[in-house]
Amino acid sequence: MMWNRNEQTICAISTPHGVGGIAVIRVSGPQALSISGRICKRLSKSLSNEETLQSHFQSHRAYFSEIHDLKGQKIDEAVVTYFAHGKSFTGEEVIEISCHGSPYITGQILDQLVQAGAKIAEPGEFTYRAFMNNKLDLVQAESVLSLIESRNKSAAKVALRQLEGHVSKEVEELISDLTWCLAHIEASIDFIEQGIEVVDTSELIHKLEKINGTLEKLLQSYESGRLIKDGIKVALLGEPNVGKSSLLNLLLQNDKAIVTPIAGTTRDVIDGEIIFDGMKYIISDTAGLRETQDEVEIIGIDRSRQEAEKADLLCFVFDATEKEWQRSLQMATEIQNSKKIFLLNKSDTVSADELYRIQDEISMSLGLSGAQEILATSAREATSRSHIFAAIKSAVGQFDYLDEAVISSSRQFEQAQYSFEMISKSVDELKNKTGAEFVALYLKEALLSLQKILGQVYDDQIMDRVFKEFCLGK
Repeated sequence: MMWNRNEQTICAISTPHGVGGIAVIRVSGPQALSISGRICKRLSKSLSNEETLQSHFQSHRAYFSEIHDLKGQKIDEAVVTYFAHGKSFTGEEVIEISCHGSPYITGQILDQLVQAGAKIAEPGEFTYRAFMNNKLDLVQAESVLSLIESRNKSAAKVALRQLEGHVSKEVEELISDLTWCLAHIEASIDFIEQGIEVVDTSELIHKLEKINGTLEKLLQSYESGRLIKDGIKVALLGEPNVGKSSLLNLLLQNDKAIVTPIAGTTRDVIDGEIIFDGMKYIISDTAGLRETQDEVEIIGIDRSRQEAEKADLLCFVFDATEKEWQRSLQMATEIQNSKKIFLLNKSDTVSADELYRIQDEISMSLGLSGAQEILATSAREATSRSHIFAAIKSAVGQFDYLDEAVISSSRQFEQAQYSFEMISKSVDELKNKTGAEFVALYLKEALLSLQKILGQVYDDQIMDRVFKEFCLGK
């Protein structure tokens, strides 16, 4: 584990592995400059006997240098950037070597750094050191990984706002308010024998309910934050030959699924990812739902139902050319999922009046508010694509508060949820005029949980959970 390596100087490639124009090797720790000076000719050659590396080089200044091995053989030419202690991402002395992006060259430079006294960094160790040196809190540390892994505009925006400290500031304010409440509760315990009321109970209840109101808003943001970060998982369901595969190809703009007029062509789950209007979608085409004796098709249908259970939203597809939809309607109601939209596909093959009649009939059968609840689509019409994505986004959740504090980590959600529950118990105890000792106990638990969100209180288990998925070099 990395937790006992704080005094060591570490190194790693911070750019993606493989061939590229340049690669950046980061060195961080108390001996970053002196170790790098042993292989960077400019760093070592520029010094006289009286000078030290720290006094000669300016922080945030880049220097051109030849890179040699410890025997003096030239490896490459590079740009070397120096960051002084306390002025770098990690808070330590840092050297970044921007060399040519050859795996052989980067391997050689890393090998020489290790021979000169550095250790290869573990995954997430640079960010871990930034956290330990108070350069960022635990929410910001998690946002670093989220920002690296972001694959769409919305995910990057949420991660960047977390890195900027918007969530942290909100949690800090909650900690401050909760500390005030706890201090007054504990003071009232100290003066209980004198009959002195330190704080009015109604005022305390009001403050705690206000804290929980903010916490509830954060908790509600998690579902949208998770979907923004991981993507909206959508499953296309329906009977065979209703056009699910054609719709998948339309949505992905790629011939991902085989399309034929033969019922049962799709026998397994086929999925693909797409970024549309700043959001990531994972869309799955499934085997047509029907009664069958085909053993392979039965397995495919079973997998369709499993996929439906995992999806954030179901797109149940009807065929506008069918004469009756009793079996499809039964399937649509049997499959349990709180979020569904209904598509009437092949709508270009029927008249406008007939289309409205079908929409109204299906809507009434499903107990919906009206024909507008059934979206008319056609895999042949490009406009259907944007209409389907708009319907999915609207059904899944609200994404209009991306400029506010949004949590996207399950760890943050769990701690906030526990804090919310403990504060709720405290309010109940106060309203029931129970002893202040119980209220103080619940508030201490709530406060501890909020402090864990920011990493003000942590243990190895928390740290391992945060940093285990980081890549090398970050």
